[in-house]
Amino acid sequence: MKRKGFTLIELLVVIAIIAILAAILFPVLSQARSAAKQTGNISNMKQLALAGIMYIGDNDDQFPANGGQWNGRTINNGSWYWQFHFAEYIKQKPANYVTKREGIFSSPVNPPKSLQYLDESGSNPRVTFAESQGWHTSWGLTRVRNPSNNRWAFGYYATYALNEHIADEGPSLSAWQEPSSSFMLLEGQDSEIEGDELDELFSRTQDCVADGPIGAEYARATRGGHAGGTTIAYIDGHAKWRKTDWGGGTNQCALITRINADGTSGETMNINFPPSTSGGSSVRVKGWTPDF
Repeated sequence: MKRKGFTLIELLVVIAIIAILAAILFPVLSQARSAAKQTGNISNMKQLALAGIMYIGDNDDQFPANGGQWNGRTINNGSWYWQFHFAEYIKQKPANYVTKREGIFSSPVNPPKSLQYLDESGSNPRVTFAESQGWHTSWGLTRVRNPSNNRWAFGYYATYALNEHIADEGPSLSAWQEPSSSFMLLEGQDSEIEGDELDELFSRTQDCVADGPIGAEYARATRGGHAGGTTIAYIDGHAKWRKTDWGGGTNQCALITRINADGTSGETMNINFPPSTSGGSSVRVKGWTPDF
């Protein structure tokens, strides 16, 4: 008996069913992949925060702080080197310029787009001081030239920033009045951040159109934010994703100061969470400072 093949209509029905199933499954798989990355991001930040607490326990209840002196120059031990001090407690280093960008210091949600550089200058001996302490060897850092200014520098990949008040004020862990709601680490491809630097949660290379007057643009688009929020690690060691509150605005690319079409600064937008503030240690704001 001669076998009968599939008709064209039958084949088209099968193809249509496959297409429908794919349309249903692909978004689900994409959401699952995003959720897995977010879980990894929270885990990274929690481990770094716990490493910070272990560092504090071994250093008289003190965070790594700025303001030390070496050869007549100021050493910002917290701002410059906190990643490497914390790394000693997790046995993993920030990936340098010759290694992969993945790792506990790099967000799987927002991978590092470029190297961070600890570069040398007359007033900032970031390289020579670390070398004088032998830290560059244990940290796996090698001198390179920062392509933006040709200075000697250590280059590494990282996407988490230390609350700058920790480094500048050098408070003890016990000085924090509400450690469960005070920031230790936030997302962003810079080593430190505070309330007047919320652009550090944003990209330095992308523009986005703002709500409001036609032609008005914000200078940077989100890089630390995702799914309408950002992940934060707190002083007490826990980490979680928090929704960003843009003060009632709908623009998710908002900066504190809008850049007008002619290049001048426009209106100021107060971001409610994380709270935008003016800079300096005299500003006391819940979340950023140990007392408020």
